[in-house]
Amino acid sequence: MSEPTAPGETTPTEPEASEREATEPASTEPETVIVVEEAPRRKRRGLVIALVVIGIVVVLGVVAVIAESLARQQASTLIADQVRSALQLEADHPVEVTIEGTSVLLQAAGGRFERITAVADDVAFGELVGDLELIAEGAPLDVSQPTDSVQAVFRVAESDVAALAGFLAGSVVTDVRLDEREIRFETAFSFFGVEFSVGLGVTPSVQDGQLAFTPSSVELGDDRLDAAELQQRFGGLVEPLLTSQLFCVAQYLPQALELTAVQVGDEQLVVVFTGEGVALGGPEFTTRGTCG
Repeated sequence: MSEPTAPGETTPTEPEASEREATEPASTEPETVIVVEEAPRRKRRGLVIALVVIGIVVVLGVVAVIAESLARQQASTLIADQVRSALQLEADHPVEVTIEGTSVLLQAAGGRFERITAVADDVAFGELVGDLELIAEGAPLDVSQPTDSVQAVFRVAESDVAALAGFLAGSVVTDVRLDEREIRFETAFSFFGVEFSVGLGVTPSVQDGQLAFTPSSVELGDDRLDAAELQQRFGGLVEPLLTSQLFCVAQYLPQALELTAVQVGDEQLVVVFTGEGVALGGPEFTTRGTCG
């Protein structure tokens, strides 16, 4: 039983539910925290790693390019010196070297260069001056070992072929032309006050390892007779005129290179030499050839 209340007093009542909730202490259980920045952080970390990797690759690429350039330059210098020595050129004679194929470093690692081209301009074979191109295929790093093949191409411009005029024509030449596979020398002379123009056509060939120049036609004024027509008309009288003149070129090149072809091209005379299994550092390439 509840105790009686005194007059004027009120009986305390249960607090309202909302008031109880307001006065109850807060829960001590941990709240769940949602981190929303973790994914962007991971992305940034991955981007940094990617940039570092790219940077390393770029640096390695630059280093490789520099190493390749230095290796190519050094190899070209050594080859140019070797060419000057083989051709007995001056130490400062320009020689342009090209190393073809894949990376020079990779070729050097394999012990052999795929193809090397060396060009030297204004090379003199006696009085005959032209541009010489040397091509070596399968050249070993060890120059004492044989190279697969070596070719030398000597190109003489039309204007420089005139150096052969005295040797071939035996007279003062007023004009030299390369035409229809012939070298044509022209001279003029006066006979009893009458001017005559005489032309001699010469065909080059390879004979006994030497350049052979054989008279193949004669022009007198507007008339042109080939060698067969001359013999038919004049018989044995013209035989001395049709005798081949030999020009030795072996003495100007390494003995390992053999004269194999000659051709009259467009405005140039082209002479080709070849060699198989030649050691670029051996005596056969460092010693001059001889003429038989």
